[in-house]
Amino acid sequence: MPYLHEIVDIINDTLATGKLKDDIVFNKKLFGLCEILPRNYNDEQDGIPAVIDLNGGTTFSGFDDRYSIVIYHRCLSTDIVEAPIAFGDGTNVAREEASMRMIVFADRLRTQHQPTQLSNRLTAAIQQQLSRTQTQSFPGLIGVTIDMNSTNYDGVTIYGDEYGLPSSTYPVHPHQMYMALDYTITTDYDVTCISDCPTC
Repeated sequence: MPYLHEIVDIINDTLATGKLKDDIVFNKKLFGLCEILPRNYNDEQDGIPAVIDLNGGTTFSGFDDRYSIVIYHRCLSTDIVEAPIAFGDGTNVAREEASMRMIVFADRLRTQHQPTQLSNRLTAAIQQQLSRTQTQSFPGLIGVTIDMNSTNYDGVTIYGDEYGLPSSTYPVHPHQMYMALDYTITTDYDVTCISDCPTC
């Protein structure tokens, strides 16, 4: 999907300047699009979430209790679907749906939120249709819609999925919360502009 990293950055900006703008309550660390990297030690393998840059550099994006809330995003899959809009003969417009997951680690004492309350706050912040002013710097991008799907509050299962470690090593304390919010990013774009952007 074109511009997926940039769209996730817009989501984080929306959170930072909106529902999470109180820097005292929400002492935050917002990571962009991450991947789970395999890690081998003592003849065992697990995974760690990390941001990977185009130079091969990695930044760990998981648990960090210096902050009252830590968020990172992952793309689980993308699907090409039929675009309902068409320009000209309509053959140049593509629609792609990305199944996304936002992983949230937070301190319920410092944020003064229960998990369901925090989920509601985050859902209200990111469910949106991006405006033209937000996307105009991305050639070929026609429209972006972000829809929330569900929230999983089962931190132990999420931990196993993300880190590949047994529940006996679960590091989350009772005053903390660990949850996953699944959402979908739908983009419509002109395929002829993606690889030849200066002419669009």
